[in-house]
Amino acid sequence: MEHNPKLTSSEIANLWSSYMSDSMNVCVVNHFLNIVEDKEIEEILKHSKMLSEGHLSSVSTIFQQEKIPIPQGYNNTDVVENAPRIFSDIFFLRYLQMMGRDGSNLYGIALGTSYRKDVKSFYLAALNESAKLYDRVTNLMVEKGILVRTPIISYPDKVEFIQDENFMAGYLTPHKRPLLSVEITHISNNIESNLIGGVLITGFAQLAENEEVKNYFQKGIKLSRKIISSLSEILSDDSINAPFTWDSDITNSTISPFSDKLMMGMILSLNSLSTGNISLGISTSMRSDIVAHYTSLMAQIAKYTSSGAKLAIKNSWVEKPPHAVDRKKVQEKA
Repeated sequence: MEHNPKLTSSEIANLWSSYMSDSMNVCVVNHFLNIVEDKEIEEILKHSKMLSEGHLSSVSTIFQQEKIPIPQGYNNTDVVENAPRIFSDIFFLRYLQMMGRDGSNLYGIALGTSYRKDVKSFYLAALNESAKLYDRVTNLMVEKGILVRTPIISYPDKVEFIQDENFMAGYLTPHKRPLLSVEITHISNNIESNLIGGVLITGFAQLAENEEVKNYFQKGIKLSRKIISSLSEILSDDSINAPFTWDSDITNSTISPFSDKLMMGMILSLNSLSTGNISLGISTSMRSDIVAHYTSLMAQIAKYTSSGAKLAIKNSWVEKPPHAVDRKKVQEKA
């Protein structure tokens, strides 16, 4: 029996992805810390940075033990010191809330595909840290009166079973059934994520130096608005108000605190998270029109992500993830 097994493909993939995202978070939070004014938000930012730095150290240790190259990731060269403010302090909180929520989901998935004791311990700790960070952020948002909640609906007054075969109908159906609470949840979460992502990419479009990158971000603004508008309409049809934020102010600065490489990497990461969130929406929706709508949005996001990946590759900004051996090439050399 092997007591010190090699890392599996899923463990290598998860650790590599964690290193990339945490190195990005350190860069982003470093800039936030340079300009934040609210002391309570500053303390949470410092805590987030400390967590990411700890994750980077843990992953580096495992990779060094296994003689796996440590990724380059993102570093000080991707951050411009003393760049002026572009986003508000409140937006920093919203960013941390989104990262904490999505981080918990990703760490849970990583834990479920980890088998070696040290890797499981790392993701158990990371999952707990991410959940506590999310709790700390949302508590502060409640105190400041800025927490955006999912819509309120009436409580059920009895247990019911589905009797009507048209319960799942909705596409090309004149009289759709009311939305389920789980459907409202994912529609609302997708709207909120795109509201936050929309602010981020609007700022990036203002800051990007590369014209192709700027144009890519401008297309992303339109796609984000389309997603928000179309999903909000589904809620509106049931007389349900969509979640919204009122603090999306962006300054008029055009001096970027981040490299175009880092901004592209962040948007591509958010695209990936958006695809996952919409997939969850599809898997939990029981009305055909919602599933069809999500499917259409997913196709548009996939097309947008693909064009962004090609642009990033063109500029040599994409680090190749660990991969299987190309057996055909090996055989050709033999």
